[in-house]
Amino acid sequence: MALKRVMIIDDDDETLTLMVRQLEALFDVKGYTSGEEALDALRSASPDGGWMPDLILLDINMNGMDGYDVLGCLKEDEGLKRIPVVFLTGMTDETSESRGLEMDVVDYLKKPVASKVLLARVQHYLNLYATTASNGKLDEAKLDSLSSPLTDREMDVARLMAEFRSDREISDILHISMPYVKKLVAAVKKKLFLDKRGDIRKYLVSQ
Repeated sequence: MALKRVMIIDDDDETLTLMVRQLEALFDVKGYTSGEEALDALRSASPDGGWMPDLILLDINMNGMDGYDVLGCLKEDEGLKRIPVVFLTGMTDETSESRGLEMDVVDYLKKPVASKVLLARVQHYLNLYATTASNGKLDEAKLDSLSSPLTDREMDVARLMAEFRSDREISDILHISMPYVKKLVAAVKKKLFLDKRGDIRKYLVSQ
C-alpha cells in the first residue's frame, strides 16, 4: 500500500527539517520553505497527475506569502482546493483561529508540536479525510432526531460542509449571499454542537 503523502510548508528551516524527520518513517513527506515554491510544485503536478499531498501542514507566519495567502490560492484553484489543510501556528488568539476556520482549514496545530502528538494528529486528519472522501454522506436520520433538527436549507449547507466546501462555494452552488451562508453555517454548527466545521464528520454515515 502506498504511503499517504504529506506536504509541510514552513519558512523556518530547523522546524521544517525536524517535522519532515518526525513524519517520514510513516508518510511520504515533502517540505517547502516558502508558499510560492510549494504552490509552484502543486500547480505543476496537478494537471499531470504528479506528486499531490493527501494533507498539507501550513505555517501561518512566513516571509513573503503567509499561510492565509497560500490557503487563499489553494482554495481558488480547482485542482487543489480539495486538499485538506492544517495550520501550524504559534499564535493563540481567537481572531487568528476564526479567520482560518472561515477559510475552511481542518484544524490548528500549536508549535512546537511533540513528535508523538504530531504523528497521531496527522494520522487522525488523514483518516477523517479518507472517510469523508470515500463516503461524504450525512446520517440524516441521526440529524432528524436532534432536539432542534436542521431546516431544509440548513441541511443543504450541512451536506456541502461535509464535502469540504468553502463558504464561497456554498454561496455559488446554492445561489445565496455570503452573509446568508455565514448565518446558515453558524446555525448548523450551533444545532450540531460543532466547535469547528470539520467536526461535522461525526455525523457521516458509518461505512
